[in-house]
Amino acid sequence: MSEFKNVSILIGAVTETESLRKTVDTVLGLCSHDDLAEIMICYPDRVTPECLAVINELTSRNGDVPVISFEQTFPFMSFIVEMIEKAKGSHCITIDSDLALDITLIPQMIEGAKKEPDTIFSASRWLGGNKFEGYGKIKNTVNFLSQKFLSVLYSSNLTDFTIPMQIAPTELYRSIRFEVTNFALLLEMVLKPLRLGTKFIELPTDCHSRKQGKSSNSTLQLLSYLKVAFRVRFMSKSKILK
Repeated sequence: MSEFKNVSILIGAVTETESLRKTVDTVLGLCSHDDLAEIMICYPDRVTPECLAVINELTSRNGDVPVISFEQTFPFMSFIVEMIEKAKGSHCITIDSDLALDITLIPQMIEGAKKEPDTIFSASRWLGGNKFEGYGKIKNTVNFLSQKFLSVLYSSNLTDFTIPMQIAPTELYRSIRFEVTNFALLLEMVLKPLRLGTKFIELPTDCHSRKQGKSSNSTLQLLSYLKVAFRVRFMSKSKILK
């Protein structure tokens, strides 16, 4: 049984500047600071000088919520796992710094975790209909069909398996063996807890094309998502855990 004490906000940044600053300021402005253990920013060695300057500005503030940063050592997308290993909060929230998702949902996610600390609260771009704006028809259709396929494969009512915004018990994530290092890690972070019987509650969110920075993800990575989907579906639970 988990207990909610506070949450670590986990953010990755590479090229973002104003959107990163606004992400941090929005979190600090909306959330009770008593609920925040820290805001953690992880960046790769290819971070732009402009982005790094904003990160240094944010971490130099003397606020009551620590804003800390470090250069990632885990490969590519597994920087998320690296942040989870370092997180001090009883729970953690993964969010992007490009303002593509509505981060004003975070206080509601925290309140949910307080009431049901063993549950993963996840945002959904499909709950209640199509919430995508600024996305091409092909990309939108591929995402929709992929979510429906995963729902059937896993006999689940989830509507969004690949969104990078959810709050979960930190120790739950730490107990799981995450194996992929590309964008399919986001899918693995949903499917493995799902296979372990973790309860999910989805909250609707809007999704816009990113305000700043360039995404490295593409529909060409669909095969890697499918590989993870089938492998985890038929994996024994003992192999999911460390």
